[in-house]
Amino acid sequence: DTNIYLAGTEEGHIHKCSCSYNEQYLETYRGHKGPVYKVTWNPFCHDVFLSCSADWGLIIWQQDNIKPFLSFYPTTYVVYDVAWSPKSAYIFAAANESRVEIWDLHISTLDPLIVHVANPGVKFTTILFAKQTDCLLVGDSDGQVAVYELRNMPTALDSKGTRDIQETMIKSSSHKEQNNKLL
Repeated sequence: DTNIYLAGTEEGHIHKCSCSYNEQYLETYRGHKGPVYKVTWNPFCHDVFLSCSADWGLIIWQQDNIKPFLSFYPTTYVVYDVAWSPKSAYIFAAANESRVEIWDLHISTLDPLIVHVANPGVKFTTILFAKQTDCLLVGDSDGQVAVYELRNMPTALDSKGTRDIQETMIKSSSHKEQNNKLL
């Protein structure tokens, strides 16, 4: 629905808003403990979105549920940017102060698939998946943009439906909970 948009706040909330109702929020999602820097819809699963925050967290949300679906706190650094892959509903990238991470939720919800660490004194600030190639563009605090070729990325667009994607994420999430109980 192009009439609906999401807005992150300094308080750590995400408001679902409508262009038709400018006096009130449709929903408020509470999960972050610090300013929300980016909110982005999954291009394949239109009721799922991802957010990142100064609280070091990444959260995956379902539009119809105000509680977080999956939460990730892989480091103790501010996460400045997140982006979904244009080729898979399961893959996203995150840029924090110290590293860029590529996550594949189909493989793991515990650890990123790829981690690239920043040079000393440099902070990663922004990321963007190129749409026509298997490249990730990464901006840093020095104003530099690096282009990384990602190998072994999916070659075709995922054709899985929303239900399949959510079931895969739920399975990964319950596997994560089981592993956390073992620790």
